[in-house]
Amino acid sequence: MMKKSRNRRRRIAELTANDIIKCQFFITEGRKINAHKVELRFLRGDNVVASVAFFDDAPHRQTVIRWHDHRHYTLQYGAKEAKPLNMTLAKWKTLNND
Repeated sequence: MMKKSRNRRRRIAELTANDIIKCQFFITEGRKINAHKVELRFLRGDNVVASVAFFDDAPHRQTVIRWHDHRHYTLQYGAKEAKPLNMTLAKWKTLNND
């Protein structure tokens, strides 16, 4: 069996430690004011260039992060590394409480 070529291997997207450190301030401040969702929007004029959202998932003791490229990650309370999350419709509905 031949080894797969280097460009065919799938790279797993991860948040860097520096990204997580920057996010933790907004996550903890949102938890202090009992906010379910904290969203940062970056604007150019009146247009939204990028947005990052943090959802507090208290029953599972984690925070769900929607990154600016629409990938979802989970960050356990007190953890130093975020794990990729496969967002399904059921998970999305429970997070949004609509």
